[in-house]
Amino acid sequence: MSWTEYYIQAAKKSKWNFELWLRYLNKAIQRDGILLTSQEIDCLLQSEDLTSFQKIFLELAVQEGTTPWEMTVEMSEPAQFNHLNAILQEF
Repeated sequence: MSWTEYYIQAAKKSKWNFELWLRYLNKAIQRDGILLTSQEIDCLLQSEDLTSFQKIFLELAVQEGTTPWEMTVEMSEPAQFNHLNAILQEF
């Protein structure tokens, strides 16, 4: 299964579920690189199977430094509890 086929199926399953769409995107969009080619991204952006929201979020999620990119890559990273650790150290 190609990434294009995978994401078309993922778009159908997560049509109205933002968090699920984000989890699917996280499979190919990581901090150290994006596994989708520009042709695959273009194909997905032209697909009628993706909602307008999914297309816009995908388009932004593949641009390093954008808020959607940050949200996507953070899905697979451990949570940072710096503030909580500081409070616990006070006790």
